[in-house]
Amino acid sequence: MELQLFETTWLDVWEGREPHQPVGAVFTKPEVAALILDLAGYSERNGRLADRRLLEPSCGDGAFLAEIVRRLVGSERAQRGSVDWDDERLVDALTACDLNRGFVDLAREQTSGLLIAEGCPPARALWLADHWVRHADFLLTTWPDTFDFVVGNPPYVRIEELPPKVLRRYRELYPTCTDRADLYVAFIENGLRLLAPHGCLAFICANRFAKNLYGRGLRRLIAEQFHVRYYLNLEHTQPFATDVSAYPCITVIDRDREKPTRAATLTRLDAPTLAAIGGGDTTEEPSRVAIFGSWYPDGAPWVTTERSRFDLLAALAERHPLLEDSAPSTKVGIGVATGADDIFVRDGLDDSIELECQLPLLMAADVDPAGLAWSGHYLVNPYDSADDGSLRDLAAFPGLAAYFERHKGILTKRYVAKKRTEGWFRTIDRVTMSLTPKAKLVIPDIQAGGVVGLDIGRYYPHHNVYWITSEGWDLRVLQALLRSRAVFDQIRAFSVQMRGGAVRYQALVLRKLRLPAASTIPVDLKRELAKVSVSADPRDIDRLADEAFGIL
Repeated sequence: MELQLFETTWLDVWEGREPHQPVGAVFTKPEVAALILDLAGYSERNGRLADRRLLEPSCGDGAFLAEIVRRLVGSERAQRGSVDWDDERLVDALTACDLNRGFVDLAREQTSGLLIAEGCPPARALWLADHWVRHADFLLTTWPDTFDFVVGNPPYVRIEELPPKVLRRYRELYPTCTDRADLYVAFIENGLRLLAPHGCLAFICANRFAKNLYGRGLRRLIAEQFHVRYYLNLEHTQPFATDVSAYPCITVIDRDREKPTRAATLTRLDAPTLAAIGGGDTTEEPSRVAIFGSWYPDGAPWVTTERSRFDLLAALAERHPLLEDSAPSTKVGIGVATGADDIFVRDGLDDSIELECQLPLLMAADVDPAGLAWSGHYLVNPYDSADDGSLRDLAAFPGLAAYFERHKGILTKRYVAKKRTEGWFRTIDRVTMSLTPKAKLVIPDIQAGGVVGLDIGRYYPHHNVYWITSEGWDLRVLQALLRSRAVFDQIRAFSVQMRGGAVRYQALVLRKLRLPAASTIPVDLKRELAKVSVSADPRDIDRLADEAFGIL
């Protein structure tokens, strides 16, 4: 891959003004930084480190940099017997940078202090620290050389939070940074560009790219040109110096495409775990790290780190159709988003508004497999009963008109109203009137698993409730299958994980589910599944669902 030369300096793009506040600064615990360096192979036991070049693209407070300097000096002593501080190999062995001047000053001070403590003459220590640590935007700087190691903790920034000119330039330079991607996606792409032929990138960053749509371009780039050496999902741990909800992972990438991938989801980061993982020891606890002969191809989501689940998903994909193909007229959708729930969602009927303009609205908290417990909420519905997407004629509904007029100041400020000013009182999503009387399964978005309710045709779903309709399924049978362990294993694989172990039953996740075709399930088994569809005992469901799925 050719290096891209930029026409302007990074300060030109930032118009000479670096951010006053640190951009996306989340600092790594020292022991986790040490683990990442071990996984990358930046270790004294792997030869003279001064013979290789390392880049740390967002050095922050120096958590990585301190450990890198210690290892570099230790390697000199181990390989050469002592450190020749004037050796030119040291000059090019390390490059670090940060966008924030305060962090650069802090990193230089820390680095020079470490060098002096190791016996480096003060003047040389200050020079090396100034040379190694640069004030630069990693994404907008021309790097004339490649590196044997690119390691660190990229900033945690939503890309749309950046200044418009900077955002435009990033998007021009980094094709994988699409949609609502976080900035770390561009850091990974640029880090991969800068790798020497036998180089290695090792980052700790958010794990969202592994499954989300915005990560597809980056996953495809990795699948086509690189090799995942390690993928460690840390979303249930806290590898940072402060408690943040970052859903992190460690990803180690090289070009050794014939080698296997080692992957794991860690639930703790204690000393024994770090030692076992960092030392490559998979014999002490075989279930900790799974070995994959091949990783996910063609930009496919990295849905699981467990080999047994990986094999199960492959088997299900081979045997069974997708949910929407499992029976005639099976469809997945989401409830209505309004853009102003305080106005559109009412707790009880409003006597001042025409009754036909108020729809019984099902909230996520109302859904229970044993039976819906409707909370009495209503949607103030601006759509015509013709069900063609047209809005009501407010002149024919004076109560509705007066209600919307009272709230016009808020409603007209919404993006959906600015885009279509003539329909300033519309909801973000169209209300499909024919959905209310249909029998449908209703599923809250964020949940611990297994919450699937049946609405016989009384309610319209709110925006954090997904629905499934079908002409080919007995919905009670489908309800039982969707509450089963076989389906929840798929949900956990396809969904991003939330704090506390919750998962998301989004439409894009539901559409990936594999289920047995309704026509292939024996009548007697369907009858038994329907009977247990609301059971509180998951064993009742799992036993029958496993039979339907053909899981032995």
